[in-house]
Amino acid sequence: MLRYVRNAPLIASKLKVTHKYSLLLDEATPEQLDKSLLAWRIFKREHGYLRSLVENRCVDAQGNPIPWYTYPAIEQLSSWDFQDSDVLEYGSGSSTLWWMERVKSVTSIENSTEWHEYVSKRVNEKCQVLLSPVDTDNDDEKQIADYVGAVSRLGTFDVIIVDGVNNPGVRMECARKALNHLNPGGLFIIDNSDWLPNTCRMMRDLGFIEIDFKGLGPMNVHAESTSLFFKADFTIKPRNNDHPGYAIGGLHMYSDYTS
Repeated sequence: MLRYVRNAPLIASKLKVTHKYSLLLDEATPEQLDKSLLAWRIFKREHGYLRSLVENRCVDAQGNPIPWYTYPAIEQLSSWDFQDSDVLEYGSGSSTLWWMERVKSVTSIENSTEWHEYVSKRVNEKCQVLLSPVDTDNDDEKQIADYVGAVSRLGTFDVIIVDGVNNPGVRMECARKALNHLNPGGLFIIDNSDWLPNTCRMMRDLGFIEIDFKGLGPMNVHAESTSLFFKADFTIKPRNNDHPGYAIGGLHMYSDYTS
């Protein structure tokens, strides 16, 4: 690869690639650029980032649906066993398809009529996708109140995810309402938590431990945060005996695990 990297600045200049976006015009040695491209390969090939851009869908390297969370959060959640869990999510989509392969049931509250129809055609018998329409351009108070309160007609859940409608204050109210439906020892997830500091503060004030997973996510060209909240009674159930296992793109070296 190095012989190509050595000529990269010249190639980039001829293609009029701007310095703002180009790895190739950074002040670095060919060897350093080579390492940069190898690191990029982890996102491109092993996480499936480039495939998500090409297909404009949240998918992994094999084309399977993944949530629109940050890659570190997806990787962490992928290592835990949720097969006995009932999941609630505000907002449906690739996350619904991903969760339904891992849990006992998924209930999604969706505000878009078109998206509700799209997702409903792709889920299995474990899922119910509930439509609570919200025109996000108009801030209709009744629509928003119905959307937030849709959880009131439901039972309790082991995992709750707040995503979906992001009009000012809506996700905080969804979190506040949904907390009454979280089982003891449950896990609460807030996506795009970097936009929601007051909601995260509310969770901490209620005694939740907050773990933030910051980084790139599928289709995004910016970093963001997905935050996990739980209390002391939350129990991690690893999917495999070698938990935490190797990171995607990690080195498979010495292990102290013995059967």
